[in-house]
Amino acid sequence: MRNSELSLPRIGWYVAVSLALAFVVPILFVYADVTDINKIAFILYGIYVVYAVFSGLYAGKKNDRFWVLLFFPIVYFIGYRFFFDSYAQYFTLAYLGISYAAYGITKD
Repeated sequence: MRNSELSLPRIGWYVAVSLALAFVVPILFVYADVTDINKIAFILYGIYVVYAVFSGLYAGKKNDRFWVLLFFPIVYFIGYRFFFDSYAQYFTLAYLGISYAAYGITKD
């Protein structure tokens, strides 16, 4: 198995996508005047879970370091209070766990 170097542009993409998902997606849903139930269903249970799985699989397949998966949960934890209620902070652990589970699946 080839060990790839984690480059600065790749780290930048992890950070950029994390920022876009944590802030831009909820802002779009707020401007679209989506109800809270739909916001929770589509963002917290849909988009974010899919991204957690995808980022874990991608990082594992590219042999990136495990710490790059911390970007999204940290950025999400910083910004959840702007768009969601206080219970949403617990999703941080779920997204972290899902990412690391998907990361571990790709490892030998």
